[in-house]
Amino acid sequence: MEENLTPAPSPEPESEKVTEGQIPSELPAPVNNTSSDGKEEKKRKRKFALRSFFAPKAERNIVNGKVLTAAQMRKRSVLRWTLLVVGIIMMSCSVYFFQTPNDFTLGGIAGIAIIINSFIPAPVNQILTQGVIMAIINVALLIIGLIVLGKQCTVRTIFCSLFYTCIIWLFEYLDIVGLINTAVGRVETIINPETGETVTRALRTLTDEPLLELVYAILFFGVGGAMIFNCGASSGGTDIIALILKKYTKLNVGMALMIIDMIVVLISFYTFDVDKGLFSVLGLFTKSFLLDGVIESISKTKYITIITTKPEEIGEYILKTVNHSFTSYDAEGGYSHEKRKILVTVCKRGEALKLKSKVKSIDPDSFVILTDANEILGKGFGDAF
Repeated sequence: MEENLTPAPSPEPESEKVTEGQIPSELPAPVNNTSSDGKEEKKRKRKFALRSFFAPKAERNIVNGKVLTAAQMRKRSVLRWTLLVVGIIMMSCSVYFFQTPNDFTLGGIAGIAIIINSFIPAPVNQILTQGVIMAIINVALLIIGLIVLGKQCTVRTIFCSLFYTCIIWLFEYLDIVGLINTAVGRVETIINPETGETVTRALRTLTDEPLLELVYAILFFGVGGAMIFNCGASSGGTDIIALILKKYTKLNVGMALMIIDMIVVLISFYTFDVDKGLFSVLGLFTKSFLLDGVIESISKTKYITIITTKPEEIGEYILKTVNHSFTSYDAEGGYSHEKRKILVTVCKRGEALKLKSKVKSIDPDSFVILTDANEILGKGFGDAF
């Protein structure tokens, strides 16, 4: 009898089964053979998007690789928006109280508005104030940014840009500097050239020390800008111009911003005088260093190495209280040859102080090393807020 040597057909590989409410681990590779396959591909992507949207809530509340509860998400959102508002108010105070009265131009839309406002004649500049000029420029740039950049102009950036100009306009409308100077007696007496009458008015600046006011202008602007940046937003304005330049040229965002700000500062030499221009150059570079320093300080974390004979208790505290994981491996003392465990973890500065105290209370003979980690990318770490 003849033996049938025809090979049996190989079984087709089973496709990944996706239960209801589960997000598939990866999409099947698309096949682009015919136009009908293109339609199937679009249909497959729509189904994947729907599965992702209707996934369980716990799977959607994932930030930096960690699953957050609804309460944690609300707390995170409130903290982010609070910091955004505080940062914007600090930047607005820098511009209104210190930059504008002293004609300091530290770059950005505020510097451009200060220069434009200096060319507007007296009757008109009461209407076209610096806040109004900033609002006009920011709205125009936001519209251009939404057209050219699309999703890169986020809701937070739009909010910061508009709120920033509104706060400055409100300060101007209420004339806060005039009220403060009038209250403390910082006034001057002038003669009205039209009527010949003597008029008393408040001084423009809060003090007679321009260097002191420059320091506070830099401090408020740098810290406020860093808070906004760490919340994943920006104050708009020249940031949008820099992003557009990045899109159509080889310039990166940092270099584009520096070029724009330098142009604004150099124009101030012509618009005002050499003293104001030199103060502005000093302020621009100091602001840049301060901004980088504050951003780095906010995002700085601690890399902790713990050498201990009680790894179970310390590890449980790290997992359940600090809410971080750790890596452990065996070690041996070079002098005593005692067997020990080394635990390695990374956490924020406040958590590191608590962990250090707890480790010493659990194992007084432990050896703890804390070092600064400037930047960490991975599960549980990423955005500061």
